[in-house]
Amino acid sequence: MVAAERPFTRTPCGIYGHRHLVRRHARREKDLLLGTFRDRTSLEPGEENLYSFYAPGLGGGKYTLSVDQHIKTPSGEEKTFPQVDEGKPAVQDFEVVVPRFNLPEGSIHSAFPPQGSGALSNTLPHVVLTDPHLPWDRLLALLVFTPEELTREEKELRGEDSIFKGTSLEFEEVKQSQELSVRMDIPDIPNLKNTVSPVTELVKAGHPDTKTSGEVIFVPKSLFVELVTKYDDDGNSLGRDQHGPDLSRYKYLAHVRDVNTRGMAEAGTEDNGLFGIAVSHRVGPLTATQPKPTVAHLVSLEGCESEFMQHKWPEMNDKSIKYVAMSSLYSWTYLTLPRGSFNFATALENLSENVTPLRISQQVMNNMEDKVLKARLQDGFTMTKYRIATGEETAAFNRSPFTPTRVPYPILKNTWHSNSGIDLQILDPDVGLMDLTYSTTWQLGRSLAVANQAFTTALGRLRSSLKNKTMNNVKAEILAEQNMYRSLEDTALSLLKTIPALNNINKERTGLFSAHGSISDRWQRQEVEAMDLSFGSDLVQARFSAQATRVGEGMMMSTNGIERFDELNTPTSVEWYMVLKWVLDRLFFHDFPAHYLVTDPNHLPMESVRFFHIDRNWTDAMIDGALSIGNHGDHKDTVRETIIGMINEHLYPTKEGVKKPQLPTYGFLLRSDIVTQVPDLRVTVNLDPSITTTAILRQDILDQTNGVMLCLLDKLPGEGLQSIQFTQPPHQQTFIAAFNLNADTFTTHYKRIFTLEGQKPNSFPWEKHTWKSKPITARDTDSPTEDEVKHVARVFNWGSNDDDPEVRTLLFPAWAIDANSVLNYYGKKTNPHVYDDPVPNSAMVGIQLNSPIYRLTIGNAETNVAKEDEAVASFPPVTESSLRVTSSPQLKAETHQCHDLAKPFILARADGSPLQPPPHSRPLRAVSPPPPGPGTITSETDIPRFTVTCFPVDNNPRNPGVPCGTGILKDLVFNVRQDSSSSSTGDTDKGNLTHLTIYLQLPEGTSTSRDRDKACLIDSYTGPGPFMLSNVRFVVQAQINTVEEVGRTLVLRLVPRSVKGHVPAKHCKELSFILPVVKVKDRDIETLVPIWIKTSPKSRALKLSTKGNYLPL
Repeated sequence: MVAAERPFTRTPCGIYGHRHLVRRHARREKDLLLGTFRDRTSLEPGEENLYSFYAPGLGGGKYTLSVDQHIKTPSGEEKTFPQVDEGKPAVQDFEVVVPRFNLPEGSIHSAFPPQGSGALSNTLPHVVLTDPHLPWDRLLALLVFTPEELTREEKELRGEDSIFKGTSLEFEEVKQSQELSVRMDIPDIPNLKNTVSPVTELVKAGHPDTKTSGEVIFVPKSLFVELVTKYDDDGNSLGRDQHGPDLSRYKYLAHVRDVNTRGMAEAGTEDNGLFGIAVSHRVGPLTATQPKPTVAHLVSLEGCESEFMQHKWPEMNDKSIKYVAMSSLYSWTYLTLPRGSFNFATALENLSENVTPLRISQQVMNNMEDKVLKARLQDGFTMTKYRIATGEETAAFNRSPFTPTRVPYPILKNTWHSNSGIDLQILDPDVGLMDLTYSTTWQLGRSLAVANQAFTTALGRLRSSLKNKTMNNVKAEILAEQNMYRSLEDTALSLLKTIPALNNINKERTGLFSAHGSISDRWQRQEVEAMDLSFGSDLVQARFSAQATRVGEGMMMSTNGIERFDELNTPTSVEWYMVLKWVLDRLFFHDFPAHYLVTDPNHLPMESVRFFHIDRNWTDAMIDGALSIGNHGDHKDTVRETIIGMINEHLYPTKEGVKKPQLPTYGFLLRSDIVTQVPDLRVTVNLDPSITTTAILRQDILDQTNGVMLCLLDKLPGEGLQSIQFTQPPHQQTFIAAFNLNADTFTTHYKRIFTLEGQKPNSFPWEKHTWKSKPITARDTDSPTEDEVKHVARVFNWGSNDDDPEVRTLLFPAWAIDANSVLNYYGKKTNPHVYDDPVPNSAMVGIQLNSPIYRLTIGNAETNVAKEDEAVASFPPVTESSLRVTSSPQLKAETHQCHDLAKPFILARADGSPLQPPPHSRPLRAVSPPPPGPGTITSETDIPRFTVTCFPVDNNPRNPGVPCGTGILKDLVFNVRQDSSSSSTGDTDKGNLTHLTIYLQLPEGTSTSRDRDKACLIDSYTGPGPFMLSNVRFVVQAQINTVEEVGRTLVLRLVPRSVKGHVPAKHCKELSFILPVVKVKDRDIETLVPIWIKTSPKSRALKLSTKGNYLPL
């Protein structure tokens, strides 16, 4: 507990960002395997080293460094080699800059109680300093005041009686800050009226750093005297024997803690943390029955023991002196709470009763009668507004990546290759609402990518490099197959055959003549067919994917050519490193808008712990959206698919010997005032002993004001995760003056601490002792018995009368001597002595003043047993999501007949499950078919028929049809109308329509499909998707699919919005829609354009066939 050289120098890991925990663990494991782990800390999680003081090697000021060089020759002769100026040593002047009146930014790590929060009256406020030397660079002290003690009257701030008269603030409107300090020029302090200050001598000495401004507080003279009064070992004042301010008490109120920072959000960016701690020895008001504002100031005591203050000490009784001006370096306000108010133990108890999955409360769901909607809410969905393409507002489902249940992966194979995100919407037929989760996720990924210039640039370069290298390899492969290309190696090998052939050329007897031909045949060459080696050609596309994979594997390697790049070595491709780093950061949810992570505030109420799973489908959609930028073609984006394959191979390697990186799959959100008050709340995750990976993958405070902490894990309860424990970190443990403190009594519990190493912690105190507030001047001289210790007379100064203000301070050195004597008494009862230290010090004081440590442990219900000072809770059960997205069986197309273009075609009647369209749909629950009702169609002739025509939005009536070969993107109108003459009974209002599907033939993309290509209107469709024109009872969806016996088709499907799943035929008179941004083929259509149409009325047993039709253009 004494000053010593620090045994471990921490390695900064903050450069790793939000994944520093995973990368630091990977680095530690690799160094351990290589035998290069030299700086391993001896501190384990939960351990700390305490230092009574940590004085800097050099104090603040100017220094001169001089150097002489003496060389001793082998013969023993010693010579001195002078510098340029003969006889003068080398001189270097330098200055050690130490803050005096203003602290540098970032000097304060944390403070307790936090700004605006509350604490019980026995709490001793403290600050944690990032610079461990700071309390000794300038002697600092943390003092506590009530607003009444620091508030100055209006006449004292301005006017004739102002204390600022004669300063630069004399004619200005002076106002005190929220912390009751005044910002003023330091050189003005000696000129303050009715005020003395320890800063005066510094100003008069002409220190250069006094020519600045700072915050100044005006402490009442009587209170300042109490704060610098000297007390003897028994707690009694020296009175008139004291001849000046005494600061000896403050040496007990600052110490340094070297802690292992694992499991801490703020300090955990480095392996070890070295922090300076300054503790106040004054508590807040003891008699408050309501929360009372309290102000804490970190003040500089420099100059308090100067000759100037020694000279002014006798004048402290003079009425002309009212205040002492002190320099304040940091300040904040908090509330002193009455007995029975909030405390850390109560907060942990409250948290233990509110541990559930991340969704709305179970009480709300229990009151719901709709089972379908209840199932969606149990899966973490929330309702949101949704504006469709036609402008109408409706409701939709949305969900964050943090799900209360495990979502199956993948929902649909080969889904995450979208160009707009609209095709990732999911229609829920049970409730008739759209699920926008993956669609909005895709858009989010694209937005995050566009917002990051470095990533966008790297992705563009990676795409270009990957495509160019792949194209070179593909062209070389194609030409090599035609014997038109040889690599350098092949050419060199061919020389082995070429040279012998040249040597034998003169041995040929036939010469230029051939036995079976003419000499002129030697000039005949077979005509070479021109090859299309462009990126979109069939020859290139057939080989591009395989070659791109090989090129991508090369880009994934490190510079040594043996290992893959794993962020711990040097990458071959800088662009790949940039893209991979960005993706990995997003998989750890770095820089995500909060409303995407928690879609409903009710999911995360105050004082709660919410556990969640991570939906891999969500992250895949997000990555696909990010990688979609940079695609400038309308063909299949093979380059993006290759990059996605590279990313998946890095995340989930298939090659043997490649270690899989740790990725979050589970986690929790904590929202509590504890996070605000203790930002470095220690989180300890206990895994199965056989697991050697790091337990916590990310731990960050997302919102310190609202107390929100995020913690990501890769193990689930029952699958390696045993328990999670929350407790206070060593450097942010709070301090209390006494276990029980009020206006009458002061009770101390003497903690068991040891100077003998290897002792197990014991939370039971060695002894308890109580002092009364009535004055005690005589010391107890009775000899100690076997079970009692002699205590000092006073350890706390209440202060009660007018002349003696309400001081509320611990008395030093009396308190420290008393505590140390008790520890020595009980520590020496054993052999060897577990505690033996004759001199009390600040490290011992810091431990004894610590408040009791409380814990919250969340574990398995069968093994979680409560212990003393511990609250317990159980993990929420791991359940599977009810979310299922299916693809219906594909239709078999029947042979179709050509219809006369002059006649409008009739939509054929059909039944059966549709192809899987966008948006995808969840399967309906299996139910028994209802009996035929009055609205059921029982005859094929009763089914309404439809006619459809197609024309562009800018249709020219004089020249009808869809123009081809213009190269201009068109918005096509599909005019779908019910034929009033289609029913034999003439009643077209009979029946219900469940869906209407149009299949538009597309080319196959192979050389054998050229005849089919001639009958196709478009090659593909990559537009934003169709939308209805007037009948908003339906929504239209588009997706490219392959249908057996029909081939590649564009599926246009109209489905009802109704939760019933159907629309009466009387509301289906017109079903027109627009297919926007269509690229019509660039040549004339040589034959009729075939389409297949299918309707599905609400029928009980009717089986209808599919017929082919031609679209009149």
